[in-house]
Amino acid sequence: MFVIGVSGFIGAGKSTLLNYLKKTYEVVVIEADLISKEVIKDARVLEFLKVNIPQVITNEGKIDRKKLRSIVFLDAKLNDKFTEIMWPLISDKINYLISHDYKNERVVVIEAAIIAGLNVKFDITILLQKDELQRIDDVVARDEREVQEIKSVSSYQRNNLNNFKFDYVLENNDNIEVFYENIDKLVKQISSTHHNK
Repeated sequence: MFVIGVSGFIGAGKSTLLNYLKKTYEVVVIEADLISKEVIKDARVLEFLKVNIPQVITNEGKIDRKKLRSIVFLDAKLNDKFTEIMWPLISDKINYLISHDYKNERVVVIEAAIIAGLNVKFDITILLQKDELQRIDDVVARDEREVQEIKSVSSYQRNNLNNFKFDYVLENNDNIEVFYENIDKLVKQISSTHHNK
């Protein structure tokens, strides 16, 4: 099995990349964000939230993820404490999926905004890059989120990605057709370099 890690700032086009890889190359994709929606229900996470950020738990006992996001990304210390609990749980779930559910797959792509936080063995890693102003505009249009929140998320991601050494960088600063062409070129490059895997 060949395990590829994909990361990139908010709004860089990770979903577009993953959907294209699934459709065109029929690879299995694991998204850390979707895994986080599962593990956030873990008793340890709920206890942390009840003690440290009780306002994110609704009257029905559910977690208001939007409120949680807006709070933790504006408080670095709180975010660090929160991710200390979340990342090991996310890593465990991803490693379980790799070794059980997807053990017979040739290629598995794992996407995580903060790839450095995962305790997963990658064969290669890819950083997806896009112009910051374009990213912010895209996220505001897509999610109706505040610019300040997007900048806070980007700043947090930057701090966590700066020291991580990626094997490949994929640019996404042109139209969708050019982006798809860039993906195809990168896939060919990776295939020729790692053809034995």
